Amino acid sequence: MRKDTNLAEAIRRTAYFLWEQDGRPEGREVDYWVRAKEAHLRQIAYDAWLAEGAPAETPAEDFWRKAEAVIAPIEADTSPDEEEAPGH
Repeated sequence: MRKDTNLAEAIRRTAYFLWEQDGRPEGREVDYWVRAKEAHLRQIAYDAWLAEGAPAETPAEDFWRKAEAVIAPIEADTSPDEEEAPGH
């Protein structure tokens, strides 16, 4: 699967926003990246659920797996450890 650069940038921007909101703590890049990734993962799963008409008979895990498949290529190519701060 091809990496979605728009999604990767959205995750970086969200991580940076969260980091700034918390007073820019040092050494927590990975924590903020993970929080941002999880927020986008939830949004992707929710959007997929809505796009399919919010079916009650389909387990939520199905939508979660679809969302994880979208984010997986980004996770593989992104290393927040190398960044000075989230989003930079």
